[in-house]
Amino acid sequence: MRLDAIQPGDLVRVSIRGRVFHALVRGSDPSGLQIEPIERGFTQRHVTARDVVEHWGKAGRPRAAAARAVNPEQRSLDDLLDR
Repeated sequence: MRLDAIQPGDLVRVSIRGRVFHALVRGSDPSGLQIEPIERGFTQRHVTARDVVEHWGKAGRPRAAAARAVNPEQRSLDDLLDR
């Protein structure tokens, strides 16, 4: 797997010598990734691209402007709520 798109804070599934575990990415260096295992019993702190099986990117929160955008053609129901 290519490590270009993996950022700190992302989750990865790692397979090292047949042992599979999930880890949080703490950073990257020229030879691989610095990780923190989520599951107990794993002490691996560095992995290479060959060890990474899957990757889940951290999704950001939606922007506030997009959440407040109202369609001007949408009808207001305020007149119905006053009854």
